[in-house]
Amino acid sequence: MENYGDDGYLADLPLWSDDNARALLEEVCTRHGVPVDVLTELVVTQRERQHQERAHGINKRFEEILGRLQK
Repeated sequence: MENYGDDGYLADLPLWSDDNARALLEEVCTRHGVPVDVLTELVVTQRERQHQERAHGINKRFEEILGRLQK
């Protein structure tokens, strides 16, 4: 997966732009066994489709992303 936080795609969000917030995010994700890139991809997917009246297929995409947690 691309590193969306580094290329500015999520740079307006404190969890990706603030070093302290990012460190806390990484700590919480590690504690709960959730890779940061899974959370990042969920946020990116939501943001990509937020302008759509009906985000067709977003639930399937979320299932695909979250399916990586079971591996």
